[in-house]
Amino acid sequence: MIIVAVMLCAAIALFASIPRLMRFVWPASGPEPRRASDAYCSATLSSGDNKEMLSVEQALNAEIITRAAVKRGLPDHAATVAIATAMQETRLMNLSYGDRDSVGLFQQRPSQGWGAKEQLMDETYAANRFYDELVKVPNWQSVPVEDAAQSVQRSQYPDRHADWTNLARTWAAGLTGETGAGVACALEPAQPSDADMDGLTSDFRNEFPTVMVSQPSSLEPSSKTQDDGGDKAADNSAANDGSGKTTSKTLTFTMSAGTDTENGKRLCRQATAWLVVHARRYGIDSLRANGMRWNRTDGVWAGTETGDLTITATLA
Repeated sequence: MIIVAVMLCAAIALFASIPRLMRFVWPASGPEPRRASDAYCSATLSSGDNKEMLSVEQALNAEIITRAAVKRGLPDHAATVAIATAMQETRLMNLSYGDRDSVGLFQQRPSQGWGAKEQLMDETYAANRFYDELVKVPNWQSVPVEDAAQSVQRSQYPDRHADWTNLARTWAAGLTGETGAGVACALEPAQPSDADMDGLTSDFRNEFPTVMVSQPSSLEPSSKTQDDGGDKAADNSAANDGSGKTTSKTLTFTMSAGTDTENGKRLCRQATAWLVVHARRYGIDSLRANGMRWNRTDGVWAGTETGDLTITATLA
């Protein structure tokens, strides 16, 4: 019995040691990279009290809707009403079908004078047509969101627009720049083939013509430095072009001189939100904006907002 007991104790001790041995022999390699199907975007109010999630495609459409309002000089509330309406009508998806001849983000009908189907399938056109009608609604800026939306849409379910008021208000605040670092996306890893610096530069300038975009052409190998904020994409900021120098993979966006602080801050926040939701499209790995930093792996903003009014985008 004593021998059996000793052997049993030895077996228990051996099994107890297996987890330690396994951890030593097979060290943990960290979590699996996020898949594209698991990517998401979020908007958060400055108070941090409300966080609203959307898919990347939904976030892009919310940004298009909001950008149209900003370009027209409409107050932030216009974007709130429009986003709530599109959420109710299509869940912020640009549908090519609907009830009878309804199509697009807002399910607008060509037969009712909203425009041709091809036009209504253009998200920017559809958003502007919505705003064309919204601004005709008496007191649209002060009535409840669902009432303003219903005055435009004439929906069979007028009260349901109210279900999306909090989501719409939170996303409008982040995309219009009312809230700093309000919009973030958590994405799958970017590949070098995803990087589209020329496309990003061209499209950004079309959206933000007053913002200066600079693109370093080359850097000496010794000038490459690490990000003092622990940015995970710092090592990917340059790539060797075979000439002994490294080609920069960064773009810097600077708010125009003379912009007063409040307008400059708003513009910087709008541009930052645009870059975040378009990060997948252009292969953006990380951003440093107005003193804060974001990378697509962590999917959150870190740091404290300052008055720098500059953005640096690092591509894969």
